Formats: sequence, C-alpha cells, structure tokens
Amino acid sequence: MHNCNCSVIFSKLLLLLLFVRLETNLRAESKILRRTKRLTSPILDDRTHAAAKYVVSIRSRAPQIRFGDNHYCVGTIIAPRYVVTAATCTMSTFMVPHQLRSIVVVGGTPNRLIRVASTVVRSVQKITVSKNFTKNFKHNIAVLRLTRRWPTDNPNIDIVQLPKSAPNFSVEHMVFGWGRLYRGGPLSGNLLHICVTLLDHEACEKILQVVHPETICAGRFEVGADESPCAGDTGAPLMANNTLVGIVSQRLGCGAKAMPSLYTDVWYHIDFINDTLHNASSRPTANHTIYILLLWLLVIALRRKYTH
Repeated sequence: MHNCNCSVIFSKLLLLLLFVRLETNLRAESKILRRTKRLTSPILDDRTHAAAKYVVSIRSRAPQIRFGDNHYCVGTIIAPRYVVTAATCTMSTFMVPHQLRSIVVVGGTPNRLIRVASTVVRSVQKITVSKNFTKNFKHNIAVLRLTRRWPTDNPNIDIVQLPKSAPNFSVEHMVFGWGRLYRGGPLSGNLLHICVTLLDHEACEKILQVVHPETICAGRFEVGADESPCAGDTGAPLMANNTLVGIVSQRLGCGAKAMPSLYTDVWYHIDFINDTLHNASSRPTANHTIYILLLWLLVIALRRKYTH
C-alpha cells in the first residue's frame, strides 16, 4: 500500500514537471514570436485603409487551393494602366523573366483571401525592367503595363502620387504589404503596415557597409522594436503623405533587430518611370495603326480610280 502511494505521488510529480516544462517552452516561444513580430498591429486601421487603394497584390496565375494563396509580391498603382514593383518580382531567383501569362495583379481590396465586389483582377501585357538592373539588386525596379485600365468608378482603387523631390529623412514613413507576420510565419490576410525611420546614406553605410546611391534604407531602432518587411512584401511601397518614396528591395531587417531593410529610391528612378509611361502613351495603338493603314489603302484606291 505504501509503495502504491509512492508510485502515485511520483506520477503526479512527473506530470507536474512536464506541465511546467511545457509552459516554460510555450512562454519562450511566445517571447521569440513577439521579438520577431514585424507589424504594428494585426488589424486594419484607418491609415492602412486609406492607403489600400494604391496597393496591389502580385500573384501567380492560378491559386493553389483558394483565392489569394498565390500572392508573392506587392505593387503600387502609378497610372490608370500601370503598376510599379521590384524587378525581382518579375523573374525567378535565377533571373529568368516570368512569362506574362503567369502573372496577375489584384487591386481594390485590402483582404488578400476574400474576393469582394470591389476586387479587380488584371493580367499583365508588358514588363519594363530598368536597363541598369543587376543581380545584386541595383536598380531593382520594374513597371507593369496591364491589359486593361483600372476602373475609374471604384473608390477602392486610386493612383499614388509620385515624388517631386528627393526623400525627406525627417518624416515618418509607412510600408504596406501582406508579407509574413514574422520570419518563417504565415502571410497576413489583411493589408497591414509598419512605421519606419528613413536613414540618410551616411547612416545606412555605417550599418550595412555598402549602400548604392539608387537605394535608401529604413527601419525601427527603438528598444524591443523589430518592424521590417518580410517575405511576401518585396515590391511593397514605402510611403509618406500618400507619396511613393521607395519600393521594398531587400528585406534585411526581417527578424533582425537594429538592421534596416533596403528600398529602391523612387525619386532616383523618376525619369525611368516617366519615360516608360510616356513612351507607352505616345506609341500608336493597334486600332490607330489599322485606321492609318485603311486610310492609306483608300487613298491608293482613289488615285488609281481617277488616273485610269
């Protein structure tokens, strides 16, 4: 009887020890997740909702299981038929360009996984990558021309302002995206934002050693803060006052404290953007070309008629 009681007591103590160990592990894991969490808030707030109309989800052609699970990059609407993103979003890791038919762009809703009345899906007609783009992420920018314009009567879709001057390092900037909530974690269902401080080139070089002139860096450096774009945020907009300042290029700060991420400087590439938009708008459309050809044939026919 005495031995039996000892066995029961021993079993209870063992279970208690296992419970304490499990609780300790869970607390430690929770602490790690809090430390690597990249978002200011897991909800959609007013500032995010206001900017959601500029931001689009770039996806592979077909969902794997459900709508939205094919998201892999972010873009920003810069014209009625154009989106800007990172050049790396338009090619494989081996720098092989994606086929146009393999990419779709989705706008009009901050929810990545739910298709609603305001959701608009567009195919890509042409991709223009900066001719200076290199595999080490220099000039990491691309402009996508869509097959159709964005609707003008959709309040959830709008064109972002392009910068008129160099970045202002004294203003708070925000990054918007559906990227992973922490390193190795799940993608966000809703469009969310982080607030970052933009550093000048001298400060960036002190931390990262090498920073190219066409890039800018930003991060959060307060004690305990770890807010940075993660996987799924490449191509996302860095914005201030509804103006596109940068494009997520290298997510160096994801899960790494005191490490800024790199962004493509939009002002540095403003000529590339404007030239791409201008060249496309000045190029004759297919209907216009056919009209000129028919008019030319009509003139030839009339000349033959009156010369014989």
